Amino acid sequence: SVGEGGAGGLGGVVGGGSSSLMDGGLAGGVGVVGGNSLDYTGLVGGGNSQSSQTRTNATSTQQPGSSSGSTGTTGSAIGGDYGLLGLLSVIRMTDADRNRLALGSDLTVLGLNLNSNDNLYSTFGGPFSDKPATREPHYQLPMCYYMQPPALKTGHLSKFQLETLFYIFYALPKDVLQAYAAQELYTRDWRYHVESKVWFKQATPSDVPNGNVAAGQYIYFDINTWERRLYGNVNQNIAGGFLPEEDVRVKFPSS
Repeated sequence: SVGEGGAGGLGGVVGGGSSSLMDGGLAGGVGVVGGNSLDYTGLVGGGNSQSSQTRTNATSTQQPGSSSGSTGTTGSAIGGDYGLLGLLSVIRMTDADRNRLALGSDLTVLGLNLNSNDNLYSTFGGPFSDKPATREPHYQLPMCYYMQPPALKTGHLSKFQLETLFYIFYALPKDVLQAYAAQELYTRDWRYHVESKVWFKQATPSDVPNGNVAAGQYIYFDINTWERRLYGNVNQNIAGGFLPEEDVRVKFPSS
């Protein structure tokens, strides 16, 4: 039987073991299955087998600085401020700074009415303020902020510089001011080419550095460099592509 050892023991069943289930159980059973040694030491109980003693001796004779660091890891997990022992100082609540960091602060001490239905941020001045927040910030605006700018009138366009008129034309598409800016540009002898979408003007001696203007010479406004430039192709007839002045004039529907 199993209780009598011998063939009924675990070593006799598997082969090569000297302990039975009743004598040492899985704690001292060592056997051979197909030539492979099986060690059951320590799975259930602490048997006094040779394998257990060998493992204990190997652990005790291990030199410092070896690859195994289980002792240091276990010590750091238990001791230190961040280990299990460090929780005792938090549980005992002996350090006020540590309690504030670990347990937080009581919001009611900060003057917050947690039972209010309103938003807390509207009256909460902050964790470092003893006074509640006000509805309006305390600042003073200069008087120039209260002044209303005058409404832009079409008569003001005649006083604007040329670059300002081009800015209004290109920056305000489909706006009535774009039409008024184009109308003012036509008044200053600028013409809009429909195909090239460029503004041209017949050159005058004041538009050329040396004052020599060829017949049929034009200048154009370059939107990339935002300046007036001399148009090089003198022989090209570009006047045929200009938008008629009648189409530029702003017209209001008759009531």
